[in-house]
Amino acid sequence: MRKSLFVLIALAAFKITGAQTHPASQPQFKRTVIDSTIQYASHKPKVLGKFSKDQYNDIGSPDNQGFKLYRYSKNWKPYVIFSPGDPGGYEDAQIADINNDGWNDIILGGWSNHTLWAENPAGSGNDPYTTQWAIHTIDGTRFSHEVCAADLNGDGKPDVITTSGVYIQGATPSDWTFVNIGRSGQGTCVVNVLNQKDGFADVIGLYRDGDKNQVAWFENPGHTGGNPLKDKWIPRIIDANPGGDKCNFEMTTMAFTSGDINADGRVDLVCASQGEGTGEADDNRQIGDGLVWYEAPVDPRTGTWIKHTIDPKVGWIHASSIKLADFNGDGHLDVNYAQQDQSKLRKDGSDIKQQLGIYYNINGKGLHWRGQVISRYGDYGAGGFNSKVGIIGKDKLPSIITSLHGFLKDANPLVLWRNK
Repeated sequence: MRKSLFVLIALAAFKITGAQTHPASQPQFKRTVIDSTIQYASHKPKVLGKFSKDQYNDIGSPDNQGFKLYRYSKNWKPYVIFSPGDPGGYEDAQIADINNDGWNDIILGGWSNHTLWAENPAGSGNDPYTTQWAIHTIDGTRFSHEVCAADLNGDGKPDVITTSGVYIQGATPSDWTFVNIGRSGQGTCVVNVLNQKDGFADVIGLYRDGDKNQVAWFENPGHTGGNPLKDKWIPRIIDANPGGDKCNFEMTTMAFTSGDINADGRVDLVCASQGEGTGEADDNRQIGDGLVWYEAPVDPRTGTWIKHTIDPKVGWIHASSIKLADFNGDGHLDVNYAQQDQSKLRKDGSDIKQQLGIYYNINGKGLHWRGQVISRYGDYGAGGFNSKVGIIGKDKLPSIITSLHGFLKDANPLVLWRNK
């Protein structure tokens, strides 16, 4: 009788959670403070990648001393590699080999209306840790809250995408042409939505139609033989009314990322509200639709994108702080989210405040999710801002680096959450 009762309880628990029960289904994350420097109102944009002949990924982030590269093989020893100016003016960072010399460079953008790239000196045979990186300006006049890099015109060279539009690289990496593709608001993702290998990436962002904020992908005219520099980027609507009638007016700042959530071979979209619309910072802030993903139709141009809710209570996600990766090694894309400092100001009774967490994609179809909170408000440096995800050392599974940005004078150490 006792054995039968135990079996029934176990089956009931499995049915409720929809989860696999082996330990690998939910990894444990070890917190390591890479840099304890506290700097209020500093966004600490981050990069994670290889910058030398060293086989391991390093971490990069600026503070008031300059942009630091933390070397894994030297126990995260910091090297100041360039000085971009006021660290509070930069919001996002990415890596790309801008000048095609075989080495990763660093792109920065932010509130200073200054988009730049820093040149890795390894391309000239110099040590990237002890040699100062040359800074090159892409634009010093336009807002660039987010930055991304992708080939937009099929010439094999990285172009740069920001909140304002796109910059297409010319004959040299000092020659950039700005194109206003018609997007609005904040939140940017770059991917070939048609899943083609034609070298023409598309841009996902917000599109303003009348009084509505709409989630859209802007089709690169190169797909149909057009010129991305001169021809219209057509907005293809994914969601005509995100947040619904009550909250759509707030949907001016979003967080986006893309990937094949349900393993059907198509590019899906994952998004959430950043929580910084037109309201005041300390009111009962809307969180829109929560953390959701849009299932791509067979024809992304004309088909209907189906919205699936992962968690309706998750909001205040920084524009570059949703990341997709297989965190537990089951072959499915999971969703990592980081809630920024302001999330704890909500007075709506929600128990979700300033978290760093993961939703595990049970069975790989995007219909059943299991949540794991890695850090929560009250913990030192809990939550996150401008997170990055990748492999550390010889690990097999990806880890997370993040920090807060000191908006509310919280501690904002640079933290590695290592997947153990």
